[in-house]
Amino acid sequence: MTISRRSLRVVALLALGGCGLLDTDQPNIIDPGEINSPEGAMALREGAIADFAFAKDGDGTQFDDGLILAGGLLTDEFVHSTTPPSQQEVDQRTTALINPTLSDVYRNLHKARRGLEVAAAALRQYLVAPDVTPDIAETLALAGFTYVYFGETFCSGVPFSRVSGDSLIFGSPETTDQMFARAVAAFDAALAEPGLANDDGTITNLAAVGRARALVNLGQFTEAAAAVVAVPTDFVYATEHAESPLRLQNAIWSYTTQGLWSVADVEGGVGLPFFSAQDPRVPADTVDGDEDGVADTGLDLITTQVNLFKYPDAAADVTVADGVEARLIEAEAQLQASDFGGMTTTLNDLRAAFPDFDPPLDPLSPPGNQAAAEDLLFAERAFWLYATGHRLGDMRRLLRPVLAGGYARVENTVFPTGAYHKGGTYGSDVNLPIPIEEENNPNSVGCLDRNP
Repeated sequence: MTISRRSLRVVALLALGGCGLLDTDQPNIIDPGEINSPEGAMALREGAIADFAFAKDGDGTQFDDGLILAGGLLTDEFVHSTTPPSQQEVDQRTTALINPTLSDVYRNLHKARRGLEVAAAALRQYLVAPDVTPDIAETLALAGFTYVYFGETFCSGVPFSRVSGDSLIFGSPETTDQMFARAVAAFDAALAEPGLANDDGTITNLAAVGRARALVNLGQFTEAAAAVVAVPTDFVYATEHAESPLRLQNAIWSYTTQGLWSVADVEGGVGLPFFSAQDPRVPADTVDGDEDGVADTGLDLITTQVNLFKYPDAAADVTVADGVEARLIEAEAQLQASDFGGMTTTLNDLRAAFPDFDPPLDPLSPPGNQAAAEDLLFAERAFWLYATGHRLGDMRRLLRPVLAGGYARVENTVFPTGAYHKGGTYGSDVNLPIPIEEENNPNSVGCLDRNP
């Protein structure tokens, strides 16, 4: 199995550098005179990759949720089991424009995006031999993922601003398809980097899976499947975490084992049975801390707490892209071609590639019609990719018109609906809005629409 450990391990060492708290010779401190240098460029790269992990996964401070947690709360993956109202708004599908959770995810993702792009340019300019390293391709590919995350998570209308010299160049609102087109361009740039000649396959596969994911969102399924045909099933590129400091902890582990987020089960009457299915791909269970025979509640003292054990500790890796997703993309291309038998074979081969699950994954039976085939494919995606930041994009694709690469499902059959477990009812959000802070941009008009 291929896991990219180089990038985040370097960041962890930088954050923990030195022998003691009072050391002054710390490797993460770059003298201002050395910014425009190979060392300065590498420091930018390391910081940008750390910011990417932080934006995607959050951290152990429990003040920044991260994209995976926020997106999972809006979908049927998690339910809110703590008290902050800003998080409950997301879970209840009623997110206001003034919302700290919303603002944190939006701001951190923009910071990671721009940092990765700046780092790629600096590496190209200042490395002695930029054409022999895959580092530039890596930063470009991760920048591509930030555009994928914007397109899958936020409404249409996100602007992408940048700093040029001493000036702030405000971006103009972009449609969802334009965001995914930006992602494809970033992945294409990564794959065109000459340094990939010295890649062990890790960055090439990372960019290939990311490119295919963006193409799926654009409804280009045949092209997406072709993009990942060479990606091995055991490939994994993951962001890494550490027990300390808190900034490097895996927030998904923290939130889902300390009473803040609970694994959902048929949320809103239409969600998937992530807990009751007892599927080994979503290991979860209740906890009885008092041993009184009653399952613990979350910090809200209302919601039964179902802990997620997919991430066993604060240092657990979180997948960005892997060969499992590559096979699922190929299966969806078969679904689009109405090849239900081929799709089922692909899904069963994937199940068979992981024989160590307990209980083992049984073979699937071929679906009898289009609707059943869609249900099967998206359930498999949901369980394989649980808590990795994919579910919101999938649920939005289920709602889109067929001509836009979607499946024309009705909202109340996909997103949680009806009575909310803390009172009131679910709202109508199918994505996150653009936060009010973006009104500082004179070009911004907020969401162009709230459609999927």
